[in-house]
Amino acid sequence: MIREMEHFSCEDRLRELWLVSLEKRRLWGDLIADFQYLKGANRKDGEGLFTRAYSDRTRGNGFKMKEG
Repeated sequence: MIREMEHFSCEDRLRELWLVSLEKRRLWGDLIADFQYLKGANRKDGEGLFTRAYSDRTRGNGFKMKEG
């Protein structure tokens, strides 16, 4: 550990070192996996979890989802 940061809380140390918490890294990884699923990269892993919502109400966003 860096001596000057011994008295800092965990959140303060992360902020001071420009690092991201484990919780946020896991969330980011989940978002990447979801996007890859939508693009068709991992079809077998999550077959039937979500379907793309084809509607005229998506306002130009073709990646709206609904539960399968």
